[in-house]
Amino acid sequence: MSPTTLFAVQFTFSTVLFALVARWYLWPALKRLTLSSALTPLFLVQAFRYLPSSAFAPGQVGAALPMHAMAHIAYGDLAAALLALIAALFLRYGWPGAIGVAWTVNVLTSLDWLYGGYLAASNRLVNYPMGGNWYIVNYYVPLIGVVHVLIFARLLSRRAIS
Repeated sequence: MSPTTLFAVQFTFSTVLFALVARWYLWPALKRLTLSSALTPLFLVQAFRYLPSSAFAPGQVGAALPMHAMAHIAYGDLAAALLALIAALFLRYGWPGAIGVAWTVNVLTSLDWLYGGYLAASNRLVNYPMGGNWYIVNYYVPLIGVVHVLIFARLLSRRAIS
């Protein structure tokens, strides 16, 4: 099986599984919580986006991997992790503007998530030795996408629920 096919199968399977868990278990629970209480743990999941920076550790990725693309992804994800943590703190402590911060952070980090996917695809990163980043791309990246959808859905449904 080619690396691209393997990636497509694993990424798709992970996305479907995370979407089912979100639909069957997380969404019903999130609807019962206040907006801030529902969003805080979702942003904490996003705060793990510092993980791709492991590509900078010695021996973690192949020398031929296009590091310019990996660096953009890793630094973008590191910034997204910091923003997600800030949003979680605003929401958890009920600081003024918390919902505005949540909207801003989710929009910005969603765009970064999409751009990272574009960079990975256009540079064919799955065809290079990626070490532990293979697991990040195939298991955590789909989770991030599902969590972004959950955050947007809960923000948009706040008027009807909160």
